[in-house]
Amino acid sequence: MPSVASLSGPFPTLCSCTKLVDGQALYDVKFYPYPTTDNEPVFAVTGSSHLFICRPKLGADPPFEVLRWFQLDSGEHSFNSLAWACDPVSGEPLVCVAGEKPKQIQIFNIESGKHVRSLVGHGAAINDLAISPTSSSLLASASADYTIRLWNLEPAYKDQPCVAIFAGEGHRQHVLTAQFHSNGKWIVTAGLDTAIAVWAVPSDEALAKHRAHKDGSHPAPLTVYYPHFHSTEVHANYIDTAVFYGDLILSRSAKGQYEDLARTTTKVKIVPNEILLWKIDGFDSDDDPPTEPPIPTPGVWTRSSFPHDPRSRGFQRLMTFDMPNTSRFYLRFGLLHQPGVRPILAMGNEESKFLFWDLQKLEEGYDPNEESEVDLKAPGVKAPRQRKKGKAAEARQQVNESNLGRLGELRRGESVGGGANSDGGSGKTHPSLTTPTTSASNVPPERKYDLGDSFMPLKPHHSVLASTTLSLKKHFATAQIAWSPDGGRWMVGVGDSGMMCVFYRSVGGGGGS
Repeated sequence: MPSVASLSGPFPTLCSCTKLVDGQALYDVKFYPYPTTDNEPVFAVTGSSHLFICRPKLGADPPFEVLRWFQLDSGEHSFNSLAWACDPVSGEPLVCVAGEKPKQIQIFNIESGKHVRSLVGHGAAINDLAISPTSSSLLASASADYTIRLWNLEPAYKDQPCVAIFAGEGHRQHVLTAQFHSNGKWIVTAGLDTAIAVWAVPSDEALAKHRAHKDGSHPAPLTVYYPHFHSTEVHANYIDTAVFYGDLILSRSAKGQYEDLARTTTKVKIVPNEILLWKIDGFDSDDDPPTEPPIPTPGVWTRSSFPHDPRSRGFQRLMTFDMPNTSRFYLRFGLLHQPGVRPILAMGNEESKFLFWDLQKLEEGYDPNEESEVDLKAPGVKAPRQRKKGKAAEARQQVNESNLGRLGELRRGESVGGGANSDGGSGKTHPSLTTPTTSASNVPPERKYDLGDSFMPLKPHHSVLASTTLSLKKHFATAQIAWSPDGGRWMVGVGDSGMMCVFYRSVGGGGGS
């Protein structure tokens, strides 16, 4: 394990790569998002019939300890997703897990080590779980039955915990992902139908009103038929990850290897596997949802109820992140986006490699070649000698007012410069950051990452190769990445063959490292 002194900079250092379980893939990992009694982070890992509760330990070998291990009948359980919640009465931590089977959400009490509840309703496999950032009792689930369900864990909803179903004119195939906006008012979903949708979460008042009008102890859930935004034009293939980045959206699409081979003879340059940063025109998360959702129209592939030029598609592509060797289904990226912390995008590929982008650096227009890439497979290679910076290089490090202002405004000015104005996992609303003014003479004539070139694949700023002999094959694919809620000191990636990689980074007092 690397010494603490060597752990610095915005990117984490790989501490260990361990086979947590033999012969079974791990699909999801999430840190406990709420305060703990000792202020130490705790994370959960699930895959197949296993659920692990772990705590990272700096300086230990391995740098984590397993607190609990739930091992269930593999013939009856196959998990791929998890979400943390809290018992609404005792406040004790709960872990909700789901997957291909059974077609229900299983809830475990971590302190007692017991299974406490099952949520029944989906008619097919469950592909994703997400807890509301504004309520530890509000859970969303995405399913292969083409629907998204909203569950309330409060005792008042014990007889009918499913309070809403997002269906109708939404998805036509399996829904693969569902994630809340940090203010809890919106959910972004995507799936195998290449569609991405943004839905308004029904307010407590709307849910209570619907419940009051239903007779009996098992009122039917409120059905939300129409999303406020729906498009099959953002990506050309299935979408297995989509998250809010402020009011922008990061989403990932992958194309199979057979498609890559079919296009090798074409002259058109196609990015086979990509992560996109894009925005919905007119979308402001703080506004009330439009009164009328858009109605599907034949031949219209994007519909939006948010204000936009009717001649446009209603969305804008801003950046493209190059993510080669990720053609497989169900590989997800991890976004570090917390108050006062430089936002970082991370993802692992199918060749045991982790790639990182400093999103603040992209906003400011820095060139990633200014820093040397760290590759653990070649520890003896010397870094290139740094040249003395001239006026052009100094100017390149100045904030490009037009681009930073544009992206910062689109993101609602959350997290730049290590300030405290970001909407991380807390779900709180933070005031907008005032963009510093920059004179025209300080703006470089060329910018490595100009927002106007939204189709240019952006190479990562940093990469780490996890060299290991523990996996069954030469390489393993990373299925999911999670960052700890303490400023992202810890990062954990899980994937094939029961592999778990633990990263650590030192974070300065200001949290903006």
